[in-house]
Amino acid sequence: MKRLPLLLACLLAPGAAGAYQHDARLSSKLKAEFETAVSSAPAGRDLLARLKKAGPGYGRLRVLARSDASDALAWFDPDADAVYLNSRYILKFFEAKGFRDRQVVEVLWSNKAVRAELVKYAAPVYLHELVHALQFYLYPEYRRDAGGNPVEFEYEAYLAEDIYVHERMKADPSLLKSFVAGTYTDLYTADAFGSYLALSLDPDRYREKIRRLYEGRGGGYVSMERSETLKASGLEDSKIMAYAAGKVGKYASDSASLARLKAQREAFAASLKDFYAKSWPAFSSDALLFVGGIALEEKNYPLALDCLAVADANSPRYGLSPEALEELKTRGAVAVLEAASFIRDNAGKMGVEVLSQHLKALEKACTATGRPFPDDLAALREKTYPKAMAYYAGKYGAETDPARRDYYKENLDYFSAAAGPAPSSP
Repeated sequence: MKRLPLLLACLLAPGAAGAYQHDARLSSKLKAEFETAVSSAPAGRDLLARLKKAGPGYGRLRVLARSDASDALAWFDPDADAVYLNSRYILKFFEAKGFRDRQVVEVLWSNKAVRAELVKYAAPVYLHELVHALQFYLYPEYRRDAGGNPVEFEYEAYLAEDIYVHERMKADPSLLKSFVAGTYTDLYTADAFGSYLALSLDPDRYREKIRRLYEGRGGGYVSMERSETLKASGLEDSKIMAYAAGKVGKYASDSASLARLKAQREAFAASLKDFYAKSWPAFSSDALLFVGGIALEEKNYPLALDCLAVADANSPRYGLSPEALEELKTRGAVAVLEAASFIRDNAGKMGVEVLSQHLKALEKACTATGRPFPDDLAALREKTYPKAMAYYAGKYGAETDPARRDYYKENLDYFSAAAGPAPSSP
């Protein structure tokens, strides 16, 4: 974590006075400053325009700091019409301890420099929650009728956030370069880049990762289709019970709820389909080229190979322009050659995790693009993969976080299945 200037560290020292009476004024300042940050990219400006067009909800929306025990950095509360920033993570971001929420509110309200630092790095997270605000303004009864949070809402929120991050990084890539090179991170940046750097050309793969993350963590997330199925099934039971008890009105109410659920599901599904159709092809290919180029420049070869070489192999399915396709192929070939050379020169300096990830990325790139795995690295691969299997087996067995468990399991499965010599030149 990059240390803050001494001024900010002092301002966040325990003991600062303050109270919740500053909530309203803090909300006004944070909302205005986040709006400036969000407006710095076309995706943000488009979202703000949609929010203002959707009715009076955004005009009333508040932005507040409150502690929550969950792992959420922020959340939108439709009942309060507020975006809450989790103060536990605000304190971690500033490396401050011993605060209560009223003190966090006081410091954020009273000092513009502290707010500016928070807004600068937390803007993608805030934009993500604004998407959820818009969804509830447009489909106000969905959550009540569904009895849970629709996973599909996250498909829209993540894509909007990733497009915004991409536009911001293309305008100023310095933060991305530092993150890719491993010289800077913070919890908000790591969260924003976690999705952005995991892009592929395949929107189904992108959505599937989101679905597994949210349906695996609980919290009442369920697909819209599943919600409607459960509601319809419950309606049949409700009909029998209502007529038996002489409460036909209850059945009529449940029927109306199902009708609303179906109508709002269909409206949102059409909107989401249109959003992906218009945004995904150009965005995903441009992002892969951009991130792959940055990764190559910063010598992050696993990321470069995944962005460039593997995307190169899948590109015919996604209708890229001839220019984009040619650039992808050229950069993909360069990434393979540079990665192989880097492994030769640095294998002895790498631990098992770093070395295995480089070999894995190179192998996948060679397989995907029909290139032979370098003969002179085959013995190193055979020696490293069993160690990688043991390493990831231990990590997987000890991990409780669903997303990390998925990552460790994915690697364990790969290294377990990749036994034997790598393909060699004819």
